[in-house]
Amino acid sequence: MRILVVEDNNACMIFLHETLTNMGGINSVVVDCASTGEDGLQMYKTAESSDDPYKLIFMDIMLPGIDGLQALEEIRAHESNLQLTESQKVKVIMTTALDDSTKASRAFFQGGAISYMTKPTTSEKILEEMKKFGFM
Repeated sequence: MRILVVEDNNACMIFLHETLTNMGGINSVVVDCASTGEDGLQMYKTAESSDDPYKLIFMDIMLPGIDGLQALEEIRAHESNLQLTESQKVKVIMTTALDDSTKASRAFFQGGAISYMTKPTTSEKILEEMKKFGFM
């Protein structure tokens, strides 16, 4: 399974990468990382056109350049252009250090995010989210 982490805070990026790479219960996990919304969007599009697209994205809301919500909306527009079914669309968990209900609502209702996690988080919470959505 391929997972993309889009996070501009290096410590958070490393934590997510290590947690996801070392979790049990999933065979062959590949975790790629991007530090900007633009890079994450490009990596998503490249993977989507391959035989091994991302199944899950952890996307920070506050990113340099285009933010995580804008990147998510562009991902959904790209999927719409490709006429992907709901099961073919990438699942996205938004992450942020801010507890902002307006941005959470936008992520869910406009972007179709499956979950929203506030930072700091723990490996246990990440694994709980993975189980909740059937990735483990």
